[in-house]
Amino acid sequence: MKQALCPVTSNIEVMPGTHLMRVEAPDIAAAAQPGQFITVRCGDFTLRRPFSIHQVGSNNVIASPDCIGTKQSQVALLFKVTGKGTLWLSQRQPGERIDILGPIGKGFNIPPTKSGQSKHLLLVAGGLGIAPLVFLTQHASLHHQITLIHGAATAAQLYPFSENYQLSAIGCQFIPVTEDGSMGQKGRVTDILPDFLDRADQVYACGPVDMYKAMALPLNPSPLKGEGKTIVGEGLVPSHNLKLKKCQVSLEVRMGCGFGACYGCTINTKKGLRQVCRDGPVFELDDIIWQEVRL
Repeated sequence: MKQALCPVTSNIEVMPGTHLMRVEAPDIAAAAQPGQFITVRCGDFTLRRPFSIHQVGSNNVIASPDCIGTKQSQVALLFKVTGKGTLWLSQRQPGERIDILGPIGKGFNIPPTKSGQSKHLLLVAGGLGIAPLVFLTQHASLHHQITLIHGAATAAQLYPFSENYQLSAIGCQFIPVTEDGSMGQKGRVTDILPDFLDRADQVYACGPVDMYKAMALPLNPSPLKGEGKTIVGEGLVPSHNLKLKKCQVSLEVRMGCGFGACYGCTINTKKGLRQVCRDGPVFELDDIIWQEVRL
């Protein structure tokens, strides 16, 4: 973990109320892993704000997959203006310096492609949950086939990939979903998720808690012992057989200190109480006791 005053290299509004900021932070960029986050001191506010690491790159060019592992100097953040702290951050101009601490936390686990296992990765983003998943595509696309589902209320709230990151260049299949049907399929990501599960070896997700709660049932059906089937209504239907398909989720929570001292981001899991900032922010979906999560 490093703390540094880092110069802003660019700061643009890429979606209504949502900014893409790049900062020169070579030590943090070199150590960052997908799913980790940084904290930023926003003006005179006491508490630092946490942000997922969105991308890494150099010279305002985001690294292509074949450049991962080489020296990168910039970190990109994708954030929505939701309060005074993020408003202050959105107003920073190129050349100004901001106080950054990171990388922090446990990121996504990307398994090796051994004997064809874990070759097909399914990424599921709800709203601004797209932020850490773009970094994940950078790391995983060289050795994996990736499908990325991104859902938002309207087309204007979908991430503008054509302007900021070329998914087609890395062979990533992009599936847009909007609640109003203004782009891609109409509905929510959880509505179409079952259509993509059979071909996925691993699932990664980032979004609101309600999305995770909706995912928990279809991803973790309760098969009848020895039958591989699930009770639905009064009958039996084949289950998705996802016992071997792990789903990793990144929790978006309010944090106090950001490094495990205040216990403000504690959640209950099947393994006991865990702190999102220290033990996460990435967890296995079926490890979390979702009915007790209040974030």
